[in-house]
Parts: sequence; structure tokens; C-alpha cells
Amino acid sequence: MKYTLVLATLIASGVAQAATPDSRHDNLPNGFAESAIQWKLFSPLSDEFNAEQLDSDKWDNAPRSLNVGAWSFDPNNAYIKDGLLVIETTQDTHTRRFADSCRDGVAGGKPQFVDRTFYYKSGAVRMKTETVYGFYEARIKGVELFPGLSPAFWLYSDGHPYPDRGNSEQQYVDYSEIDIVELQQADWRAPNDVDDQYDMDHNLHARVEENGRLVWKRPKAHPEDQLLHYRAPFDPGKGFHTYAVENRPDRITWYVDGVKVGSKPNKWWHRPMRLTLSQGLRRHLIKYNPGCQRADPNPDNVITAGFPEQARMQVEYVKTWKAQPSIWFEGAAAVQANVYSRQKPLDVEVGYHAGSDYHLVAASYQGLTVQLVEKNAQGVEKTIAMVSDTQALGDDYKYAGSSMLQLVAENSVLSDELPQGHYYALVASFSSSNGSDVYSNETPITLID
Repeated sequence: MKYTLVLATLIASGVAQAATPDSRHDNLPNGFAESAIQWKLFSPLSDEFNAEQLDSDKWDNAPRSLNVGAWSFDPNNAYIKDGLLVIETTQDTHTRRFADSCRDGVAGGKPQFVDRTFYYKSGAVRMKTETVYGFYEARIKGVELFPGLSPAFWLYSDGHPYPDRGNSEQQYVDYSEIDIVELQQADWRAPNDVDDQYDMDHNLHARVEENGRLVWKRPKAHPEDQLLHYRAPFDPGKGFHTYAVENRPDRITWYVDGVKVGSKPNKWWHRPMRLTLSQGLRRHLIKYNPGCQRADPNPDNVITAGFPEQARMQVEYVKTWKAQPSIWFEGAAAVQANVYSRQKPLDVEVGYHAGSDYHLVAASYQGLTVQLVEKNAQGVEKTIAMVSDTQALGDDYKYAGSSMLQLVAENSVLSDELPQGHYYALVASFSSSNGSDVYSNETPITLID
């Protein structure tokens, strides 16, 4: 005998479900057009730059706190033109006040303000709304000039000290930074290995408390945990490409043109951060000062050729999405095409995302749960079999992942002749920390004797 079995959505009165994503692919993260994850665009941290001027309600232009490098950020160097955000670098010799913590030639001294000469100005814009977890994407064209500049898209925490210092059992984190991408840096991997324009960096930086002192954690010193280098199959200065990161409580994952290029465990990147677009100087326009452990202006190599015409970073859009609590059967199309025997256990793989700001909890369901039920138009008649993966409630699994579950149903429980309008269905579910129960979408399969 043949039965139609359905991987179905179970709807209970008063139970919330994951939000339905926008059907337009341009309103989903690149690479997730057919995603089972339910994505919701977060407008306060998104901008398509369609206005004549930069939206001052969303953005800070050239925030003063960023003026710590070997150049100056100026509001005139970031502007909207033809539906694009343009960030340009100009050769402009000028003097400004500088907090110098290395006046004696040794890093770490008490800062003293001095007048200092700089040779370039550039642009930086920063979102006013702070953020932590979510999916952040921008479509960016780098600069024609190489080397010397680095277009960047990044997240960083601002506003110290934080109120939780000394009030938490966990290690205190004073500063968090996620580099979604730093383009065209012309960095050194080794003494004889210099990056070209195809090399890009997706790195992590942090300042944490150890033994009562704040210490920097930098990518090159901790490559396994913090350094992600990617060599692209394109020159980023010659066209637009998408660069993205998903920051989850458990992992940080980077994407270029919708393709995953790397992932790291999330150890220290839980601070409220500011989404930022900027362009900084790199070799040969700056020089490294080893005694002060910083990059300084380079008065020996001040060039004007190509500025600003070939020194303009362009951004088509910035978009941020929040993942909504989502659950699905992996390979739904293959599941639908398969034929399953009622004489054997039924193996199903369930994928899930707890949502950007949530996690799985033990409530209505004890972890990831799959039920075989008999249904009709009015709902569930009875549960035939049920299995749960309680491991999904653990700290290493409660945010996202997949699980293989096996359902075993006694033949004596399965009816030979279902009443008209009745059918068997598989239902996957979990309970979310947002207070709702989350269920899978429908996919029919076939069950035979």
C-alpha cells in the first residue's frame, strides 16, 4: 500500500512562526536566494544611497574618534553621487592635533597632544545604530590606484569603558573589531611574500583583560583564531563585488560574492559595534614606526598622481539582515523524490538556525524534534512517533547547525486505510528563546509497504 507522507508545518493556536522572507532575491543576502533560513532586512542598518546626500539620521561622517592613523578623515571625502557612496582619498598636506603616546620613542606613554603634519585626507562613515549579531553585506568597488590605499568595510566597538568590567565571570573584553573586508592592503605575508591587488583580509581584532592588564589580540599573532586571508579570482578595483559577514554568538563567517570564504569561533566579538565604511593609507604612503608600534605619515613619499581620480572607493549599498528562527528538512527536493518503506526506520536530516538574537531552549520541545503524525484538514489527529536531539540545547549547538534523526514507528500503529482527507506528515520543530515554537515547511514524500 502507498501513502503520501508530508513534511509539514504544524500550526498551534497562539504559536509564533518564523517570518517569511522577502521574495525578491535582491532583498536576501547574496548566495541565499534559495535559503531555508528566513532572513528579515533590518532597515536601520541598511542604505541604498538613493538620496542626494548622506543620511545624517543613519550615518556619522568622519567621526573624530577614528582620527588615530597616519592620515585625517574629513567629511568632504565621503559623499553621495549617482546613487553611490563615494569615499575618496586626497593629497592634502595639513596640520591637526594628535594624541601622541610615544613622544619618547617608546610605545605606551601617557598621551600628549601635539600639532602634527599629515599629507593625506580620506573618508569614513559610521552607522549611528550599534549592532552585534546579524548578517552584514555591502557591494563595493575598490580603487584603481595600487598600492597605497585600502577600502574597508568593518564593525568595531566604541565608547569605553563598559559597565560590565569586573561584574562578569567571563573574560572582560574592552574592544571588539570584525573586519568584514580590507581590500588592496599590499600587506606582507612573509619577508618575500607581498600581497597584490587580488589578496584581501577578513580579520578579527580585540583588546582583552589578562592578569589585570588590557592587552591587544592581533590576527598575525593569533592566525588560527583571528586571521583570514583570501585570494580572490578578480581585481576588486575593477568592478563591484559583495562582501559580507554573519556574526553569530558561536561563529563568525565571511562571504565574498555569496560564497563562504572562511569561519572562526566567536570568542570575543559580542560587544555592541558600529558598522563602518572607510579608506585608509597603506604602504608606501605611510611608514611603520617599530618603537612606537604604529604607522606614521611618510614625508619621504608624498605623491599627487592619481589623487583623487583613481583613489575613489564606491559603495552601491549596505544591507543588514536578521536571521529569524528557522527549521527545515535538508535536501527537501531529494526527500520529496524518494520512496520510503514503512518497514524500516525513517532517517531525516534537519537543519536549523535559532535566529540572529536567539537560541534553542527546552520548553515545548526538548531540542530538535521530529514527529510522525496523522493529520487532516483540521490539524493533528495523533502522534505516531517522535524523536528529539537534546544535544542541540548545548552551548556548542544551540545557535545553528543540522542533525540526523531517526524515526521508528510500529507497523501496528500505521493504518492500512486512512480515513478520507487524512494523511501522514513529518513535522520538525524547536522552542526558541524568543518564546515561540518554530516549525518546518511542507514537502511531500511517498511511503510504501
